[in-house]
Amino acid sequence: MAVRLYMNLGLLAESERLPDSADTVVVVEPNIGSTSRTKGNLYLLVTGAGGRKLREATKIVASRIKDDYYYDLSAGISVCLRKAVRADNNILLHSPERPPVPQGEAGPIGIALAVVRGNELYVATLGPAEAYMVRQARLLTLPDASPETGLPAEEIDGPEVWHGEITAGDCLILMSPKITGRIGLGPIQDAVLQLHPQAAVEQIHRQFGSGSLGSTGGDGMLFIEATEVAATHKTAPLKPVWPADPMAGAPERSPIPLADTVA
Repeated sequence: MAVRLYMNLGLLAESERLPDSADTVVVVEPNIGSTSRTKGNLYLLVTGAGGRKLREATKIVASRIKDDYYYDLSAGISVCLRKAVRADNNILLHSPERPPVPQGEAGPIGIALAVVRGNELYVATLGPAEAYMVRQARLLTLPDASPETGLPAEEIDGPEVWHGEITAGDCLILMSPKITGRIGLGPIQDAVLQLHPQAAVEQIHRQFGSGSLGSTGGDGMLFIEATEVAATHKTAPLKPVWPADPMAGAPERSPIPLADTVA
Protein backbone atom coordinates (compact mmCIF):
# COMPACT_ATOMS: atom_id res chain seq x y z
CA MET A 1 0.00 0.00 0.00
CA ALA A 2 1.33 3.43 -0.94
CA VAL A 3 2.08 5.82 1.90
CA ARG A 4 2.69 9.55 2.15
CA LEU A 5 4.01 11.88 4.81
CA TYR A 6 1.69 13.82 7.09
CA MET A 7 2.91 16.66 9.31
CA ASN A 8 1.87 16.85 12.96
CA LEU A 9 2.30 20.40 14.21
CA GLY A 10 2.98 21.88 17.61
CA LEU A 11 2.61 25.64 18.10
CA LEU A 12 1.37 28.08 20.69
CA ALA A 13 -2.08 29.61 20.60
CA GLU A 14 -2.09 33.40 20.40
CA SER A 15 -3.77 33.62 23.80
CA GLU A 16 -0.87 31.71 25.41
CA ARG A 17 1.91 33.90 24.04
CA LEU A 18 3.92 36.05 26.42
CA PRO A 19 2.68 39.67 26.34
CA ASP A 20 6.06 41.14 25.31
CA SER A 21 6.89 38.59 22.60
CA ALA A 22 7.38 39.93 19.08
CA ASP A 23 7.65 36.56 17.31
CA THR A 24 5.25 35.55 14.52
CA VAL A 25 4.49 32.01 13.29
CA VAL A 26 2.96 31.26 9.87
CA VAL A 27 1.90 27.83 8.55
CA VAL A 28 0.72 27.35 4.96
CA GLU A 29 -0.39 23.89 3.80
CA PRO A 30 -2.02 24.40 0.36
CA ASN A 31 -5.24 22.57 -0.45
CA ILE A 32 -4.74 22.99 -4.20
CA GLY A 33 -2.92 19.97 -5.61
CA SER A 34 -0.85 21.84 -8.20
CA THR A 35 0.38 24.35 -5.61
CA SER A 36 1.22 21.60 -3.14
CA ARG A 37 3.18 19.65 -5.77
CA THR A 38 5.20 22.66 -6.98
CA LYS A 39 5.66 24.81 -3.86
CA GLY A 40 5.01 22.42 -0.95
CA ASN A 41 4.09 23.39 2.62
CA LEU A 42 5.64 26.49 4.17
CA TYR A 43 6.50 26.70 7.87
CA LEU A 44 7.83 30.07 8.96
CA LEU A 45 9.01 31.65 12.22
CA VAL A 46 9.97 35.33 12.34
CA THR A 47 11.62 36.45 15.57
CA GLY A 48 12.14 39.93 16.97
CA ALA A 49 14.88 40.70 19.50
CA GLY A 50 13.36 43.84 20.94
CA GLY A 51 10.10 43.12 22.72
CA ARG A 52 6.51 43.77 21.75
CA LYS A 53 7.37 46.90 19.77
CA LEU A 54 8.69 44.70 16.94
CA ARG A 55 5.49 42.65 16.64
CA GLU A 56 4.16 44.60 13.64
CA ALA A 57 7.52 44.36 11.90
CA THR A 58 7.65 40.57 12.28
CA LYS A 59 4.08 40.30 10.97
CA ILE A 60 5.01 42.31 7.88
CA VAL A 61 8.06 40.12 7.24
CA ALA A 62 6.10 36.87 7.64
CA SER A 63 3.23 38.01 5.41
CA ARG A 64 5.48 39.27 2.61
CA ILE A 65 7.69 36.17 2.57
CA LYS A 66 4.61 33.93 2.35
CA ASP A 67 3.05 35.94 -0.49
CA ASP A 68 6.24 36.40 -2.48
CA TYR A 69 7.20 32.73 -2.21
CA TYR A 70 3.86 31.35 -3.43
CA TYR A 71 3.40 33.94 -6.18
CA ASP A 72 6.89 33.43 -7.64
CA LEU A 73 6.89 30.59 -10.18
CA SER A 74 10.05 31.65 -11.99
CA ALA A 75 12.48 29.23 -10.35
CA GLY A 76 12.90 26.36 -7.90
CA ILE A 77 12.18 26.38 -4.19
CA SER A 78 15.64 27.44 -3.01
CA VAL A 79 15.88 30.37 -5.42
CA CYS A 80 12.33 31.54 -4.67
CA LEU A 81 13.00 31.49 -0.92
CA ARG A 82 16.13 33.60 -1.32
CA LYS A 83 14.34 36.04 -3.61
CA ALA A 84 11.43 36.35 -1.18
CA VAL A 85 13.77 37.20 1.74
CA ARG A 86 15.67 39.79 -0.33
CA ALA A 87 12.47 41.45 -1.52
CA ASP A 88 11.07 41.48 2.00
CA ASN A 89 14.25 43.08 3.33
CA ASN A 90 13.91 45.91 0.80
CA ILE A 91 10.29 46.50 1.82
CA LEU A 92 11.24 46.54 5.50
CA LEU A 93 13.99 49.10 4.85
CA HIS A 94 11.41 51.59 3.57
CA SER A 95 8.58 50.69 5.94
CA PRO A 96 7.48 52.96 8.81
CA GLU A 97 7.67 49.83 11.00
CA ARG A 98 11.40 49.51 10.29
CA PRO A 99 13.22 48.86 13.58
CA PRO A 100 16.25 51.05 14.36
CA VAL A 101 19.61 49.35 13.82
CA PRO A 102 22.69 50.86 15.49
CA GLN A 103 25.71 51.39 13.26
CA GLY A 104 27.78 48.23 12.92
CA GLU A 105 25.18 45.92 14.50
CA ALA A 106 22.98 43.25 12.92
CA GLY A 107 19.26 43.71 12.47
CA PRO A 108 17.00 42.50 15.29
CA ILE A 109 14.67 40.37 13.12
CA GLY A 110 15.43 36.73 12.44
CA ILE A 111 13.89 34.14 10.12
CA ALA A 112 13.69 30.36 10.41
CA LEU A 113 11.73 28.71 7.61
CA ALA A 114 11.14 25.28 6.17
CA VAL A 115 9.43 23.96 3.04
CA VAL A 116 8.26 20.35 2.85
CA ARG A 117 7.35 18.96 -0.58
CA GLY A 118 6.76 15.24 -0.54
CA ASN A 119 9.93 13.81 1.03
CA GLU A 120 11.99 16.90 0.23
CA LEU A 121 12.97 19.34 2.97
CA TYR A 122 14.32 22.86 2.54
CA VAL A 123 15.49 24.79 5.61
CA ALA A 124 16.99 28.27 6.00
CA THR A 125 17.80 30.55 8.93
CA LEU A 126 18.79 34.19 9.08
CA GLY A 127 19.56 36.38 12.08
CA PRO A 128 18.36 35.50 15.61
CA ALA A 129 16.45 32.31 14.73
CA GLU A 130 17.37 28.64 14.90
CA ALA A 131 16.38 25.37 13.20
CA TYR A 132 17.02 21.85 14.48
CA MET A 133 16.03 18.32 13.51
CA VAL A 134 15.59 15.36 15.82
CA ARG A 135 16.29 12.17 13.86
CA GLN A 136 16.74 8.77 15.49
CA ALA A 137 17.19 10.37 18.93
CA ARG A 138 19.95 12.68 17.63
CA LEU A 139 19.70 16.47 17.53
CA LEU A 140 21.02 18.08 14.36
CA THR A 141 21.44 21.80 13.58
CA LEU A 142 19.97 22.72 10.18
CA PRO A 143 21.60 24.83 8.92
CA ASP A 144 24.32 26.55 10.97
CA ALA A 145 22.90 29.61 12.72
CA SER A 146 24.16 33.02 11.58
CA PRO A 147 22.90 35.58 14.14
CA GLU A 148 25.12 38.32 12.71
CA THR A 149 22.89 38.70 9.61
CA GLY A 150 19.51 39.90 10.86
CA LEU A 151 16.94 42.08 9.11
CA PRO A 152 16.80 44.83 8.05
CA ALA A 153 20.17 44.98 6.32
CA GLU A 154 21.48 47.40 3.72
CA GLU A 155 22.87 44.56 1.64
CA ILE A 156 21.75 40.94 1.78
CA ASP A 157 22.13 37.99 -0.58
CA GLY A 158 19.47 35.90 1.08
CA PRO A 159 19.93 32.90 3.37
CA GLU A 160 21.72 29.72 2.42
CA VAL A 161 19.02 27.07 1.89
CA TRP A 162 19.76 23.55 3.15
CA HIS A 163 18.20 20.83 0.99
CA GLY A 164 17.72 17.26 2.18
CA GLU A 165 15.10 14.63 2.93
CA ILE A 166 12.54 14.24 5.68
CA THR A 167 11.35 10.78 6.68
CA ALA A 168 8.75 9.37 9.03
CA GLY A 169 9.75 9.94 12.64
CA ASP A 170 11.77 13.10 11.97
CA CYS A 171 10.84 16.22 13.94
CA LEU A 172 11.85 19.67 12.71
CA ILE A 173 12.15 22.48 15.26
CA LEU A 174 12.01 26.20 14.44
CA MET A 175 12.74 28.20 17.57
CA SER A 176 13.76 31.53 19.04
CA PRO A 177 17.35 31.45 20.36
CA LYS A 178 16.17 32.94 23.63
CA ILE A 179 14.42 29.65 24.48
CA THR A 180 17.45 27.47 23.74
CA GLY A 181 19.67 29.90 25.61
CA ARG A 182 17.57 29.68 28.79
CA ILE A 183 16.38 26.06 28.78
CA GLY A 184 19.12 24.31 26.83
CA LEU A 185 18.87 21.82 24.00
CA GLY A 186 18.77 18.73 26.24
CA PRO A 187 15.31 19.32 27.75
CA ILE A 188 13.97 20.31 24.34
CA GLN A 189 15.24 17.09 22.76
CA ASP A 190 13.76 15.02 25.60
CA ALA A 191 10.36 16.68 25.20
CA VAL A 192 10.36 16.00 21.45
CA LEU A 193 11.22 12.32 21.94
CA GLN A 194 8.68 11.70 24.70
CA LEU A 195 5.67 13.84 23.78
CA HIS A 196 3.38 14.75 20.89
CA PRO A 197 4.57 17.97 19.20
CA GLN A 198 1.76 20.07 20.68
CA ALA A 199 2.34 18.72 24.19
CA ALA A 200 6.10 19.25 23.81
CA VAL A 201 5.61 22.89 22.80
CA GLU A 202 3.32 23.55 25.75
CA GLN A 203 5.72 21.92 28.22
CA ILE A 204 8.72 23.88 26.93
CA HIS A 205 6.74 27.12 27.03
CA ARG A 206 5.75 26.51 30.66
CA GLN A 207 9.38 25.94 31.57
CA PHE A 208 10.43 29.06 29.69
CA GLY A 209 7.85 31.47 31.08
CA SER A 210 7.53 30.34 34.68
CA GLY A 211 9.48 29.01 37.64
CA SER A 212 12.99 30.09 38.42
CA LEU A 213 13.72 31.17 34.86
CA GLY A 214 11.06 33.86 34.72
CA SER A 215 11.81 34.47 31.03
CA THR A 216 9.89 36.98 28.95
CA GLY A 217 9.63 37.69 25.23
CA GLY A 218 11.06 35.67 22.36
CA ASP A 219 8.80 32.62 22.85
CA GLY A 220 8.30 31.71 19.18
CA MET A 221 8.57 28.01 18.32
CA LEU A 222 7.13 25.56 15.84
CA PHE A 223 7.50 21.76 15.87
CA ILE A 224 6.84 19.71 12.71
CA GLU A 225 6.79 15.91 13.07
CA ALA A 226 6.60 13.70 9.98
CA THR A 227 4.39 10.60 10.17
CA GLU A 228 3.24 8.12 7.53
CA VAL A 229 -0.37 7.70 6.45
CA ALA A 230 -1.88 5.41 3.82
CA ALA A 231 -2.29 7.15 0.49
CA THR A 232 -5.52 5.39 -0.46
CA HIS A 233 -8.05 6.84 -2.85
CA LYS A 234 -11.60 5.54 -2.76
CA THR A 235 -13.92 6.22 -5.64
CA ALA A 236 -17.66 6.45 -5.11
CA PRO A 237 -19.53 3.49 -6.62
CA LEU A 238 -21.74 4.25 -9.60
CA LYS A 239 -25.45 4.26 -8.84
CA PRO A 240 -28.16 3.69 -11.47
CA VAL A 241 -30.40 6.68 -12.09
CA TRP A 242 -34.04 5.87 -12.86
CA PRO A 243 -36.43 8.34 -14.50
CA ALA A 244 -38.99 9.93 -12.20
CA ASP A 245 -41.82 8.93 -14.54
CA PRO A 246 -41.96 5.16 -15.17
CA MET A 247 -43.64 5.82 -18.55
CA ALA A 248 -41.04 8.32 -19.70
CA GLY A 249 -39.97 7.52 -23.22
CA ALA A 250 -43.25 5.92 -24.27
CA PRO A 251 -44.79 7.51 -27.41
CA GLU A 252 -47.95 8.65 -25.56
CA ARG A 253 -46.31 9.75 -22.28
CA SER A 254 -42.93 11.18 -23.19
CA PRO A 255 -42.41 14.86 -22.29
CA ILE A 256 -40.31 15.18 -25.44
CA PRO A 257 -42.27 15.38 -28.70
CA LEU A 258 -41.58 12.31 -30.77
CA ALA A 259 -41.87 11.85 -34.53
CA ASP A 260 -45.03 10.11 -35.80
CA THR A 261 -44.69 6.42 -36.24
CA VAL A 262 -44.23 5.61 -39.91
CA ALA A 263 -46.14 2.52 -41.00
